[in-house]
Amino acid sequence: MRKGLEFFPYIFGPFSLALLVTLFYWKVIFGNSIFVFVDASRFFYPLWKWGGEVLKQGWIPLWNPDAQFGTPYFADPQMAYAYPPVPFFYLLFSPLAAFAALTILHHFWALFGFWVFARHQGFSAKASFLGSFVFGFSLHVVCSSWTPVALMTISWIPWIFFAVEKVYRGEKNGFLFLSIAWAMQFAAGYPVLTYLTTLAVFMELVWKIFRQTPNRTGWLWNRMGVLIGSGAVALAYNMVWGLPFAELFKLSNYEKGASRFQDLDWLDFGTFLSPFDQGHPLLPGYHGPHYWVSTYFVGLPTLCLLLWGALRLAYRKTPWSLLPLLLALSLGVLGFSPFLRVFFPGYSLVIHSGYWLALIVFWMAWLAMESLEVFLDETLSVRNSLLWGGLVAVVFLASFLVSDSTHAPFSALTFGGSLALAASAFLSRHPWFRWGFLALALALSLGTAASSINILLDKSYYEIPPSTLGLLAKPGRIFFTPPLLKEAVILQGDNMEEAYDAAKEKMYPNWPLAFGREEVPIYNTLTLKDSFAWTFDAFRYSRHHSRKVLDYLGIRYVFGKNNFSDFKKISPSGNMVDISENPSPMPEWFSAQEAVGGGASLGADFLMADKSGMDYAKTCIVNDPALAGRYAKRKVESQSQGPDHFWITAEGNGKAMVASSETAYPGWRAEVNGKDREVETINHSFRGVVLNDGETQANFAFEPVTFRLGLFCSLVVCGLWLGIRLKGEIK
Repeated sequence: MRKGLEFFPYIFGPFSLALLVTLFYWKVIFGNSIFVFVDASRFFYPLWKWGGEVLKQGWIPLWNPDAQFGTPYFADPQMAYAYPPVPFFYLLFSPLAAFAALTILHHFWALFGFWVFARHQGFSAKASFLGSFVFGFSLHVVCSSWTPVALMTISWIPWIFFAVEKVYRGEKNGFLFLSIAWAMQFAAGYPVLTYLTTLAVFMELVWKIFRQTPNRTGWLWNRMGVLIGSGAVALAYNMVWGLPFAELFKLSNYEKGASRFQDLDWLDFGTFLSPFDQGHPLLPGYHGPHYWVSTYFVGLPTLCLLLWGALRLAYRKTPWSLLPLLLALSLGVLGFSPFLRVFFPGYSLVIHSGYWLALIVFWMAWLAMESLEVFLDETLSVRNSLLWGGLVAVVFLASFLVSDSTHAPFSALTFGGSLALAASAFLSRHPWFRWGFLALALALSLGTAASSINILLDKSYYEIPPSTLGLLAKPGRIFFTPPLLKEAVILQGDNMEEAYDAAKEKMYPNWPLAFGREEVPIYNTLTLKDSFAWTFDAFRYSRHHSRKVLDYLGIRYVFGKNNFSDFKKISPSGNMVDISENPSPMPEWFSAQEAVGGGASLGADFLMADKSGMDYAKTCIVNDPALAGRYAKRKVESQSQGPDHFWITAEGNGKAMVASSETAYPGWRAEVNGKDREVETINHSFRGVVLNDGETQANFAFEPVTFRLGLFCSLVVCGLWLGIRLKGEIK
C-alpha cells in the first residue's frame, strides 16, 4: 500500500492531464466535431490535405503545381514536413483524423512537458498540476489551435527549458535532449517562436549564472559549449527545409504579408483581467484580434497567486525579474521593437509583439507554482486570511470594472463561483483543501473561458464538398477577383456556422486545393513576388490586356464580378458568389511563335504589352536577348508524372520556343535527348525551353540542390543522435 502511495505523484499528473485534454476535446475524440476556426480551416486543412495525398502516392511534396502557377511546398515552414509527426500522421491516417490528432496530441504534449519540467525543478505534484493547467489552458495556448503550427511549436517550450536545466546541472543526456527538443521545435512550423524561445533561454541562463552559480567561469567553460553545440545540431537538422526556405524567402513577398500585423497595445494588455475585453469570437459581427497573439488571460486565481508570491517574497528559484521584461517586449506600444531590430540579428522577422505571449504564460505558470508552494505551507492566521482575501477582492473587482467599461461578455455565475472558491482557499489548514479550492476556482475562471473558444463544427464541413464545386465541370485554374479576396480576409455572417458555410461555398483561396482544383491566389503571407504580380498587377491596365492575361494564365473560372462580355455566367441566381467561365483559356504549355527581349521590370513589360496589343498566345518575353526572334509553331502536350516531374511533347518541325504559365524557380531542370537543357525564364516569371529541329520531347524535374544538401545534413544529425543514444551521452 505504501509503495502504491509513493508512486501516486508520478502517475497523478500525466493521467490527470490526459483526462483533462480528453474532456476538453471530447466532441472531437468521441463525436463528429472538428477544428475550423480561422487559419485551421482556411489554410492548414486544405494545404496539409494536399500534401498528405501527394505523400500517399509515394512522392515527397517538394512542389505544389496547383497553387499560384506552382510554388515550393516543402520549403514553406508552415507545411512542417521536416517535423516527423506531420508526414507520419498524414501517411497513416485520413486527412481529418491526422488534422485532429496533431492538435489534440500537441496540446497534451504541452501540458505533459510542463509537468515534466515542473517536477524536474522540484515542485510538488499539486503545484506541478496547477502550473500545467495554467500554461496549457491559458487562452493563448488554447487559441493556438487556430494556427496549428503555433500550437505544435509552443508545445516544445517546456521541453526545451527542461533540457536546458539538464545541461545546466550537468545531468546525463542533456545534450541529446536539448538538441532534439530544439530541432523539433524549429521544425514544427513557426520558427520565429523558436527564435524567441532561444532568447528567453539565454535570459534565464544569465539570471541563473549571476544568481545561483558560484563558479561562473567554470560553468561557462563546461556547459556553454554543450548549449551552443545543441543549437548547432538542431539547426543542422532543419537544413532540409531551412536551405530551401532561404531560397524561397528572398523570392517572396513576405514583407507585404507582414504589413498586416500590428503590435499589442494597452487594450490587449487588459485581457489579463478580462479575456474578452475586445469581444468574443463567437459574437455576431466580431472582427476583433486574432486571439492567439493578443490575449494574456491565465485565470484570475493565477493573478491572485502571482501577487501573493510577490508580497510574500516567495520567488527564490524562479527568475521572476524576467517576467516584467517579457511583458514590456510583448507590448509593441512601448516601442522596443525598432531598438531590438537594430541590435538583435533576425529580430526583423518578429512581426508581431504578441509572439512573446507563449513565453509570458509559461513564466506566469512557473511563478504561480512557486507562489502556490508557499501558499499551501502558510499557517492559518487572521493576517494571512485578510491578505489573501484582499488580493482576491482587488483582482476580481478590477476584472469586473474592466469588463464593465469595455462591455465585455461577462458570466455572473462563473465569475461569482470562481470568486467564492478563490476567497475560500485560505479557510482550511489542510494543503489539499486549499489546493482543491484554488483548482476549482481556476477551472471556473480559466477553464470556462478556454472552453468557450474551443470552436468546432461538424466533420461534414470538410467531408461534404461545396455545392459550388459541381458547377466547375471542366479543368482549369480558378481566379478570385481582388474585391472578393478582400472579403475573404474577414469571415462574414450572422453566426459562425453561416460565416464558415459562406466561405466554403465561395471556395475562398486554399479551399480549391482540398478538392483537387488549381487556384491562382493562395492565402499565405509567404508567396512568390512574381506570381503575386501576375495575380494582381497584370490586371491594372486595359480591359483588353486583362482579357489576354486571363487566357494566357490558363484561368478557366473567375469568382467575383467581371465585365467580360464573352464570359459565360454559370452560378445560379441568388448564389453567394458570381462565377464565370472563360471560353478560351490556354493550356499551361504551348508553342510561342515569337520572342522579344524584356525590359527593366515586369511592370514596364506589362505596359509595353498593353500598348502594343501583344498576344501572349503568340509572343513571349525572354530575359536573354539572344533568344529573341521567330520560332516554328508546334503542337504541344504535357503529361504529369507527379507534382514535380512531367514531360512535354512538341510535334512539328523547326526550332521551337515552348513556353508556359508555370513558375520559373531555382531547382527546375530540363532534359532533352538524355542531356541537360537550360530552363529559360519567359515573361519574367514562367518556364520555357528551346527545342531544336528534330527534338520533340523534354523532361522536367524539380530537384533543388538546396533540398538535397539539407537532406544530407539532416540525415547526418539523425545518425549522430542514434550514435549518442547507443554509445552513451558525451558530457
